Amino acid sequence: MLKPFFKLTFLVLATTLASRAKGGPEPGVPVPPLALLIAKAKEAIPPSLPKSRLAPNLVEVTTLDPGIRLDIRYASKDNFLHVPVYGLAKAFLQRPVAEAVVRVNRNLKRSGFALRILDAYRPWWVTKVFWDATAPVNRDYVADPAKGSVHNRGCAVDLDLVHLADGTPATMPSDYDEMSPRSHANYAGGSTEARHHRDTLRSAMEAEGFRVLKEEWWHFDHASSPDYPIMNLPFESIRDRSAELAKAGQVLLVTTPDWNNPQGGLQRFERLKGSLVPVGAPLPVWVGHAGMAWRNDDGAPSPPAVGPMKREGDGRAPAGILAFGDMWGYAPQAPEGVRFSYRSATDCDRCVDDSDHPDYGKILRVESPKAPVTWRSAERLRLDSDHYRYLVVIHYNDLHPRKAVGSCIFLHVAPPPGGGTAGCTALAANDLLTLLRWMDPAQNPLLVQVPEPLLDTARAAWNLPSELHPTVH
Repeated sequence: MLKPFFKLTFLVLATTLASRAKGGPEPGVPVPPLALLIAKAKEAIPPSLPKSRLAPNLVEVTTLDPGIRLDIRYASKDNFLHVPVYGLAKAFLQRPVAEAVVRVNRNLKRSGFALRILDAYRPWWVTKVFWDATAPVNRDYVADPAKGSVHNRGCAVDLDLVHLADGTPATMPSDYDEMSPRSHANYAGGSTEARHHRDTLRSAMEAEGFRVLKEEWWHFDHASSPDYPIMNLPFESIRDRSAELAKAGQVLLVTTPDWNNPQGGLQRFERLKGSLVPVGAPLPVWVGHAGMAWRNDDGAPSPPAVGPMKREGDGRAPAGILAFGDMWGYAPQAPEGVRFSYRSATDCDRCVDDSDHPDYGKILRVESPKAPVTWRSAERLRLDSDHYRYLVVIHYNDLHPRKAVGSCIFLHVAPPPGGGTAGCTALAANDLLTLLRWMDPAQNPLLVQVPEPLLDTARAAWNLPSELHPTVH
């Protein structure tokens, strides 16, 4: 949270208000407009710090305890910027931190109180905006973005108390974010009642592993904060996919070295006693010849990090969590041991990749190989090569197609080594056949593919299981 006197240093809406305030920038020293500071901060790269001990696992606190109240000030105009900073009025914390907050709220009920969260996880770019908008003389009062803040780790929470009886806020020695000694955790002034409420909150939080910031009675850091990384996830990209993953008995994890590399590794996982365990050695895999790009189809979550977005014809495979459809092939019947619903491809089967056509993204069968068609282009499902000898539909932009964001994404036989695909995921024929014999549609297999440097970011945004990571043999 902000530290004492910081509010007086901030430029509000590109005016000279901050320069006239006590502790603000020196008169005559130009300060960039707020909109420009925000734009530059969002483009900046967070610090590269030593790898954290724990994989991030952000959860929305109120999903664990709906009885916790929210008053997220940065999602409204009721803050020192007078404009919303967050796009959503939600509170996210690392799961152990959120669970500790839930225990605090449960324990406070005996005293007739409930918690009200004012701020929790904060993207790193917001910390940078605070720093860049603060006069150098006052930067001792804000977190240095080169180091990040505990809020960026999802391990700090700002909160106060409300009365359970009527939901009204409990009086405190100062207002939230007030810039005066009354905000200090050990301030001895004010009413006895206000100090009692403040100390009740502090005692309950410290009992669950939190430490109060001495300048701010409302700000508490959890003891686990050094174990988690600095994060820059926008609120809009945080979508809990754990329920979806929990239904999957099998997961295929595909990772590449970076966005633009067409080659990577595939690791199989199967669910055993509630956990995903690796199966076999990693298999070489090829994705789009241009690499990967974030999913851009209907229902895809906002990207958890900056990166290319999937478009028609870009030569990139979709990064995200994807399901599988039916299998196609050249033989009259599915290979022995394969359990997918199977269709034998003919010279008349096409997948429409004309984004202006009503059947964009659909697999259709024409009357004859030379029958007239109304689309400009389509993929043939029976080729002169072996690339589609074994083919499984990957559900990307095929159920509710969006124009121009990619189509006809399959799991199929790999092209010559190093060549990459047009946007599909491919393996050597023998490896693919081994994979298909292992996969069981009844187990709801899912494909998780992402550049490996982005895996922890995706894990934090989507609540991916901690055991889901590439293995080395």
